[in-house]
Amino acid sequence: MTLAETQALFHALATGEEIGAAEAERLVLSTPELPAAERIGIYAGMYASRLVDALRADFPKLAALLGEERFRVLGEAYARAHPSAAPDIGRFGRHLAGYLRAYPARGRPDLSDLAALEWARSEAFFEAPAGPAGREDLAALGAERFAAARLRLVPALRLVRLEHGVVPLWRALEDGAPPPPPVPGASAAAVWRRGFDVLHAAIGPEEALALEAALRGEALGEICGAFAGREDAAEAAFAALGSWLDEGWVARVD
Repeated sequence: MTLAETQALFHALATGEEIGAAEAERLVLSTPELPAAERIGIYAGMYASRLVDALRADFPKLAALLGEERFRVLGEAYARAHPSAAPDIGRFGRHLAGYLRAYPARGRPDLSDLAALEWARSEAFFEAPAGPAGREDLAALGAERFAAARLRLVPALRLVRLEHGVVPLWRALEDGAPPPPPVPGASAAAVWRRGFDVLHAAIGPEEALALEAALRGEALGEICGAFAGREDAAEAAFAALGSWLDEGWVARVD
């Protein structure tokens, strides 16, 4: 076999593909003490365990909620449905929230939302840093330039749309408290990084719409328009913008 053929066969063996005994014997040496099939099983088991470990690193709260055995079963089933296809094992879990949405767990339909929140946190941690703008940058626009100006948000900021209120669930798991029951209902959370710490917070529907507009690159007039249905529209819009600047969500104001 060529090197490429040898590598392809070893990959197939290690990832659990069905390979004929003759093909396996071409690559793996059998001994009376340890037949080829058992040697292959060692590699395959290690590969599967490493994938589950990678998921556990990115979804620690999901792993804590499910427990060791249920999380292992989930990880192995997910790996069969979404084999690792990127050189970076850190990307392996990117489809887990969608997988859990397609195959919801009995009694815990909020697992996909918990996974979506944790994946957003994982992504935010590895994003490039960016120096934040301050309230003075917004104030410097003046009334004439305000509506047409645009916010350039930091790369680590994420908006997560949720079908269950999982922020309290995440907090309970963080504190080691009993997990609350699922809370159905549309909600949203912002995820961002401050230094080496990843943070998240639930945000209201108007602020979520405003943040979506900002992430699309819309002008401040459009962003503030998300609060138009409120009696205190101007106050609410400026309060949200002020909090974004205070939390370091805005890299610059153009």
